[in-house]
Amino acid sequence: MAKIVLGIGSSHSPQVSSPAEVWSMHADRDRLNPETNFEERSQELAATLEEHLDPKLWQEKYEMCNAAVNHLNKEILAADPDILVVIGDDQEELFMNEAKPTFGVFNGTELKDFPVKLDDLHPSLRPVIWAWHTTENTDIYPTESGLGNHIIEQMMLDGFDVSQSTTQVEGRSIGHAYTFVRRRLLSNKTIPMVPIFVNCFFPPNKPTPARCYEFGKALRKAIESWGEDKRVVIIGSGGLSHFKLDEKLDEVVIDGLKRGDEEVLKSIPREKLEGASGEILNWIVAAGALEDKKVEYLEYVAGYRSPAGTGVGMTFAVWK
Repeated sequence: MAKIVLGIGSSHSPQVSSPAEVWSMHADRDRLNPETNFEERSQELAATLEEHLDPKLWQEKYEMCNAAVNHLNKEILAADPDILVVIGDDQEELFMNEAKPTFGVFNGTELKDFPVKLDDLHPSLRPVIWAWHTTENTDIYPTESGLGNHIIEQMMLDGFDVSQSTTQVEGRSIGHAYTFVRRRLLSNKTIPMVPIFVNCFFPPNKPTPARCYEFGKALRKAIESWGEDKRVVIIGSGGLSHFKLDEKLDEVVIDGLKRGDEEVLKSIPREKLEGASGEILNWIVAAGALEDKKVEYLEYVAGYRSPAGTGVGMTFAVWK
């Protein structure tokens, strides 16, 4: 039977891969994002955030993130997995307005990452796009259709109406929640994956935290019931709070993760998971799938990058 040998959680924000000189460029991008209420929040918060906006501190935090990514990389490779089950979210990369599944599983044989043109990107993303997407040749991501099919079948029996995705619409690339895993957490080593999609962004069919935790529990049962002798690593990709950084919210999530507290994670207020902070749902799914394991490593970096309190609660974890 398949065996889950390791659990990983990792932020995948461009800021994770950005040295200090790029953080202010990300802040310029935040200023253009109407969801950040940038000017209003700057007037309210600037005086309290001054110490967090020191470029020397930014560089230290970048180095902390880099060390954490390297640690996760070593843990994954040491676990020697045959398959990665990657819990992520699609940000209108594979799925557009014709269909945005609440929960989905890719059960085809491969996905493609098409080259990105640097001129099409905001200047803040050009120095760090290497951590997300190819800029040269198309990259092929092998996917494990056998496990993908089995997960779908078992989840349906367990009360989850899961969408299946078997082919890739022409011209649409696999999302960065999944490419980051290979490009950074595996140092570009190729290990077949099963992409699990969670709708973290788009109402009205965003799942609740409680539903996500239960989905994770069912996901573990499905993986462990697969009749192949394979070693599986589960990876939750994204989060925590951003682009309006909310340390109090992150503290609640981290406390729930460390203590394996199902009720804490299930009861996180849905309204707190607005915008990109919805990626916390990926961690909740992972926590449900890994509830028989303990968090043995967790690094948190509060990446404030502007006087408006924008940034990312960059978080990295290992379950064993």
